Amino acid sequence: MYHTILVPLDGSGNANKALDIAAHLARANTARLYLLHVPATTDDNDASRDDAALQLVHTALEAIDTSDLETSILVRRGQPADVIEREAHRLDADAIVMGYRGLGKTSDMMGGSVSRAINHHAACRVITVR
Repeated sequence: MYHTILVPLDGSGNANKALDIAAHLARANTARLYLLHVPATTDDNDASRDDAALQLVHTALEAIDTSDLETSILVRRGQPADVIEREAHRLDADAIVMGYRGLGKTSDMMGGSVSRAINHHAACRVITVR
């Protein structure tokens, strides 16, 4: 049974699919969804980066109905895999539901570097979505 589900979002189609699956799991288990975005490091100032991060998460949320779900939006800085693992631990997440990202034939077979790291190191269940 799931009580807390962490969903890292990066704007990719796979991450949005992961959000949809996480929403179904949350409904079935009356779980809380934590939507996490880790912005890429840029020369932009923190305020504009945070605005862009919130917009990315809100755009993903518009694609699914979350009116019956408890959701929280988290924006954190750092290396994505480290941040995801740290937040999963801090939240005592029962599951991480995340998109699979591969850039080439080899990485398609092995998974994206972030999803691969999370699958190897997370203390909770990890559901990777293509």
